[in-house]
Amino acid sequence: MINDLNRFVCMGHIGADPKPLTSDNAPVRLSVATSSNWTVENTKNTRTEWHTIVVFGNLRKYAAKLKKGDRVYIESEARNNNYERTVGGETITIYSTEFVATQIDRLATKTEAEE
Repeated sequence: MINDLNRFVCMGHIGADPKPLTSDNAPVRLSVATSSNWTVENTKNTRTEWHTIVVFGNLRKYAAKLKKGDRVYIESEARNNNYERTVGGETITIYSTEFVATQIDRLATKTEAEE
């Protein structure tokens, strides 16, 4: 029997410095950008996707040391969330996906990544 698999792997750049750890249990949130490049009729195109990475446990201390622009490799599990918000008197449901990190590796610092 084949087991289920919930795995997201990405390699990209940190979008902002992580906020300092505020407590022993607070997760660290990272914003990671991944880009795709392609050419159509000699026109270069780029599309950038932003991913919210949430880090718990022992990995938090390592993630908190990352800096904006660092190139990282991340393995994680997808988690879907939803909540309700009232907009203009109407209640709507907002859906979002975040990724809970299981492994993070810094591949290059910002200055190394720019070379």
